[in-house]
Amino acid sequence: MLAFLYSFANIFQPGIFWPQLAVWKPMVILSVFAVIAGLRVSATYPRSLAYKSKPFVYLMLFLCVQVISVYYSGFGSMLDEFNFWYAYAIYVVVLLMLVNSEESLINAVWGMIAGGLFIVFYGIYAVQTGLPSAVGGRAGAYGMYENHNDYSFVIILILPFIYMLRTDERGWKKKVLTLGMIACLVGILLSLSRGGMLALVVEGLLIVTMGYEGHRKLLLILIMASVGFAGIGYQWAKRAENSGESYTEEDAKESRYELWKIGGNMAAAHPLLGVGARRFHEFTQDYGEVSGDNRGKNSHNTYIEIVAGTGFIGLLLFLSYIRNLRNLVLRSKLSVQDGRVRKIGTAVVISLYSILLRAFLDAKVHDWSFYTLCSLGVGTAALLQVQASRKQNKSAEQGTSEA
Repeated sequence: MLAFLYSFANIFQPGIFWPQLAVWKPMVILSVFAVIAGLRVSATYPRSLAYKSKPFVYLMLFLCVQVISVYYSGFGSMLDEFNFWYAYAIYVVVLLMLVNSEESLINAVWGMIAGGLFIVFYGIYAVQTGLPSAVGGRAGAYGMYENHNDYSFVIILILPFIYMLRTDERGWKKKVLTLGMIACLVGILLSLSRGGMLALVVEGLLIVTMGYEGHRKLLLILIMASVGFAGIGYQWAKRAENSGESYTEEDAKESRYELWKIGGNMAAAHPLLGVGARRFHEFTQDYGEVSGDNRGKNSHNTYIEIVAGTGFIGLLLFLSYIRNLRNLVLRSKLSVQDGRVRKIGTAVVISLYSILLRAFLDAKVHDWSFYTLCSLGVGTAALLQVQASRKQNKSAEQGTSEA
């Protein structure tokens, strides 16, 4: 149950939803209890299998580089970066510690879905009631997901897991998950996020291609593609209507190209460690011509944000983490033919691909999705490897008894 609570609380963000709790640092307190509880329970796989895995190691090195990248500003700046990024390292370590069995993995996924759906419904509610977070009538929640573009990240993260769990559930749980899928679609539409809609369409195609098992797969892909293209057209039209002449699609393209070019100039000038993590917005005017409304903005591209902020060292570590996480989960899936854990592995891969696409149009190095998928992916792979090993041992025992 603690795995559910921990993954739920991380996305729910109790210290932001209830500001009066922030001084108590609820996630830090919860992390301490989670570590104590996690150490008291034996995992069904060797913990070293998870903590020595390449995705985990590369992600931890990537977080270290965030701190090192601001070395030129002195120890105080490095300490500030550490105070920002250490929460991500703790979250990955603790969640991975809690994912110590098939049951705890499913509980962690349910917690992530519950927290994500709270954010999704909050964004829908914000639009209907005109809350301040629904800037310009576009769906947004609070904290990490207040901006309408950031809001779309949590939807892209949880949707494959909702679909995969739904295939095994019955009764009220299946109805809740069905409602959750509908809410995700409504949330994307109300966010008016063009990048969010594009990623959702691709994610839908991946879910049908990788997650659907049946003879109607090709037909569903064609239907999904048709509906998806219609959805993209609708989203583009509604966003243009919402923004009016003040911020057209052409303005968005020119703005991004301008920021991306500046990011490239930063990487060229500081190829190893960049200009420093989270400092792109501070130095835009020093690395190229920048229009007034682009000053103080991020790069609107996660990969450019990484290479500009932490250089090619940071980008190499990030891409190495992504590549090894994908490969680890895909290889582990091959060893097991069915089961809930294997389906979670499929959801991890689909979500990862979709988030990577979504990240191309928004700068979200700090989004929880990258770090949640590490814990769930590595934990899933470890459980699949244990299941495969047990199956092989059982087959060997049966062969010996028959002989």
